[in-house]
Amino acid sequence: MSAGMGETLRTRAITSTLTARLSPTVPSASQTYEPLVRSALRQRLTHNIFVFSVAFTLVVSILLGGEDETSAFARLLSPGTWTIACLKWLVGVLPVIAMRKVYLTSAATPATSPAKMLANAIAKPSTRQCLAVYMSCTLMLFTLYMSSFTSEEREILRLNVFVKSRKHPYYLNGRLLFLILAQLWLAASFLLRNIMLDRFVFKWTKPLNSSELPYATSNLLKLVLTMALFTSFSLMMYSVAFGLSRMLVLPLLLKLPAVSNIIRPFVAHYAKGTWTLTLPILHWSLLVRSFMMGLVTLMSWEFAESLFDAYVPQPIKVGNLTADSNVTVVSGITTQDAVFAHFAYSELAELASDESSAGNARRIALFGDQKYSPSLWNVVARQSLLRLGQDYQTFLRRGAPITPPVVVAPTIPKPKDPPSTPLIRKAIFRAPRQSPLSSMLDSVSSDSELSKAADAVAGEMEGRASQMHIPELFRSVAPSSAAAPSANAVVAKPASSIISSFIAQVESHSRGLVMGYCPVWLKESAMRWNQWFYRERLNKAVEVCLPNRELDSLIIEALSHFVCTSLSEDRYGVVQRDIPRIIEAFLSFLSAIEEYQIEVNGKYTPPTPDELSQGDTKILEEKEMMRLEVARAGDVLVVVSDALKTGVANISRTFGDKLVAFKFPPRTARKLQSFVDYT
Repeated sequence: MSAGMGETLRTRAITSTLTARLSPTVPSASQTYEPLVRSALRQRLTHNIFVFSVAFTLVVSILLGGEDETSAFARLLSPGTWTIACLKWLVGVLPVIAMRKVYLTSAATPATSPAKMLANAIAKPSTRQCLAVYMSCTLMLFTLYMSSFTSEEREILRLNVFVKSRKHPYYLNGRLLFLILAQLWLAASFLLRNIMLDRFVFKWTKPLNSSELPYATSNLLKLVLTMALFTSFSLMMYSVAFGLSRMLVLPLLLKLPAVSNIIRPFVAHYAKGTWTLTLPILHWSLLVRSFMMGLVTLMSWEFAESLFDAYVPQPIKVGNLTADSNVTVVSGITTQDAVFAHFAYSELAELASDESSAGNARRIALFGDQKYSPSLWNVVARQSLLRLGQDYQTFLRRGAPITPPVVVAPTIPKPKDPPSTPLIRKAIFRAPRQSPLSSMLDSVSSDSELSKAADAVAGEMEGRASQMHIPELFRSVAPSSAAAPSANAVVAKPASSIISSFIAQVESHSRGLVMGYCPVWLKESAMRWNQWFYRERLNKAVEVCLPNRELDSLIIEALSHFVCTSLSEDRYGVVQRDIPRIIEAFLSFLSAIEEYQIEVNGKYTPPTPDELSQGDTKILEEKEMMRLEVARAGDVLVVVSDALKTGVANISRTFGDKLVAFKFPPRTARKLQSFVDYT
């Protein structure tokens, strides 16, 4: 054999040009959807909210901004009026709009009474920042207002900073101080009103007509009337608070050594004169000036915030602005922000119910997507059912937060001792025989068996004697080792409990003094106010159970329409695989809501004929209040329940007998059968 035949032949595989390409995932909402929505909201902010709020500020400055007798037409043509109006908007309204934009949240306040709502708001640091913004805007508007007067005009109006006194040149002018504090009080009152209205929470609204916008004539009249009443009531409360603080708080502060040395050169003259609650009426012009300044400020704020409430929640369509509209909308529902999710599901629900040829083509493309992994429909179904499931669990918990599971630390097993030979610790040799005398002495010793038996018998007899009624004369007077501590012993208490008990005693004593000297009508008013402030509202409790009811309604609407259209547009049957899960989720949620609806309706019992004949006002008012709360609670539940009923009814009407091909749990099947029989 030749040498070449002994060599090993080596083969080399042909390199393939085929590569395994992974399917891309659906892009995140922060890349495709959220920038488009932010751009649309920014355009609404500049073109609608800013423009209309500037126009309102200008109109108010023209109609109510003149201290002289200049006509409104002359102020309209005056460049100074336009300049002052623009400055008022820049320093007094624009910061409020920016504050609303920054602190807008989608999480509703989980409070069932005004007291809890106020306590939750005070606990948030954003509330203090909002209060600082309102007060800063008020002070800047007041500074702008005072800068429009010359020194002679301020002297005529008696609005100088200090009073005219050579002996006390630093005494503050009471009229100016009253005016400044009144504006700050109105700013704080307006923030309190927004807290009670839960205005910093995003509220989803349907598309509005032109007659429902804030600049409609009827809405403008309503705004002016509401702010006029609110300003009047707030100023009345401020006058009472100002008078009480001068009569009670200021004399107390002037008696404190450290505080008195600081404030006495400025406010000592306030404590000299007498103050009555009717004194502001004697300064009627000052009250009118405070009212007009506050009314103009509050109307500008209310109109700007009404524009924000009207324009921001309106649906936004951004899918048509991109090359692939389906991918943009589907990526929008994957966002973690509930505000963007509202906009995304609104557009998705419109796509699901669009009966045009363009909508038909977009749904066919969505159902038949094979480009992304998971596919577009899988993302829609998974995200929608996941959100519904989370809200369903929240509803079952009645809005309570998820309790974290208790983690039990694992016990470390004790290592076993190695086997060893036991040691014998007894004597192994026989003890020597004792004498009779030693045995007798050991038997009567203190540690002998006889002594132990005698002690046991004595202890048992003492226990029985303690349970029997024996006169004290025959009881032993020997002190026991387990005796209770002496009654004269002083038990140390923590300082915090002493302070809290002292504060509670002072509060109860003060309340008793106040209630003792108050008239009967004032006591009844205080009791009504206390009941209103702390009473739990049933409808608020139901709102806590369904915090995302508008979003759930949009999800249900979108899924039900997609399922109905899939019967004729789903070529690959991808939607049919998820129909059992979707129907089961719908009916489980609906059953839970119907059970809770029965529970809520049972809380109201109509007044009996005896109660109506007796005419007990208190009982009738309580029952009427409960009836209203039950009705409002039903309005909250019906948002989701109606969407569920409509969705299941449409599916059962569309599929009909074809639903037999799907398998459902027995409870779901019975519930679904009632819809099939009805349709």
